[in-house]
Amino acid sequence: MGNRGRVGSKGMLLMFVLCCAAVLLLAGFRSGAEISPAESGGAEAVRPGGAVVQGSAGREEPSDSVALLTELGRSVTEPGSPLRLVFKWQGSYTGEAGSLLEGANSLAKSLGLPDAVQSSEEGHAAYRSSAKTGGMKISLFWSEMGEGASYVIVTLETNDLSRTEGMAEAADEAGSILASAGIAADWNVSLQGMSREHGEAGRALKLTERTLEGKLPGMSAAETYTDAATASTSYTVPSLEHTVQSGKHSLALQAAVHQDDVLGGNRVTLGLPLITIEY
Repeated sequence: MGNRGRVGSKGMLLMFVLCCAAVLLLAGFRSGAEISPAESGGAEAVRPGGAVVQGSAGREEPSDSVALLTELGRSVTEPGSPLRLVFKWQGSYTGEAGSLLEGANSLAKSLGLPDAVQSSEEGHAAYRSSAKTGGMKISLFWSEMGEGASYVIVTLETNDLSRTEGMAEAADEAGSILASAGIAADWNVSLQGMSREHGEAGRALKLTERTLEGKLPGMSAAETYTDAATASTSYTVPSLEHTVQSGKHSLALQAAVHQDDVLGGNRVTLGLPLITIEY
């Protein structure tokens, strides 16, 4: 289930969102795009390529997962190096057609953001708003899907976790705001930094695994992907309940190492339950 492609265009984003709306489920992209476990209850989500993934949201609080991922990230990255953290809430909303701009602006206000800016993407109305505070950027993306249905993504991001306060609490608060707005949303969180391990990506990932296994007893590799510069593995972790179902595996963690030719080292990325940013 490793993220194999880099999806960056607005067109691909809207294609994905349309697919999600068609089945009224949360789903996700691979590498650099959205991955969204479905709501608790085991609803199925359609993934690119036709694979069917069954999502399951466990009982971990978002703030707990931010804290855990921060601890894991610091253990596998160069000491003192900046840690990028991206937390995403995403899900579906159904309201009265014609009132969705009002809904988007109301949500933006609740999140402390300015009024949303409207645009047209792939023939659908979309609304965006963002603001920066205390080293953290909060963004709202709201896309109308027709007949009163919308797909909503709220992203909290920092490029240097050590200089950002209140990230975990903000993630919890955003979830409460979405729930109050009637948006059925699930979450995922990704962290990225410069790896302690050097050399070939596959070997570096194996060494990274050893460190993670010391903090996550019972962690077991389930699905892997490798190419010339990247190695990625998704894992089952008995102690973690916030998972996404892929075939017979309840995946709770994904780790990837990418050889960065520009910076001259390895970039390591971790995701709970999966990575939703570009390696």
